Amino acid sequence: MDNILDQLYAGKLSPFEVPRSPDQEYESAAERFTLAWESLMDDPDPERQRLLLQLEKEHEALLNLLERSAFARGFRLGGQLVAEIFR
Repeated sequence: MDNILDQLYAGKLSPFEVPRSPDQEYESAAERFTLAWESLMDDPDPERQRLLLQLEKEHEALLNLLERSAFARGFRLGGQLVAEIFR
């Protein structure tokens, strides 16, 4: 097996491929979101549906930026912890 740096360089290591641990709070929130989303998408007005889809797209973009930032911060923190070991 490649070491972690080889895996990272080769693109074999991705935190998004690791399955999320089941969490009841998350599952409950996801279910409420899905019910609300489906209710809103049942609106017969195509303009409101279009706006809702645009809102979803922009929200997804924001979430991706937040996740990338959180990943970078976590990676830096990990590096700092390792550096602290060698002090």
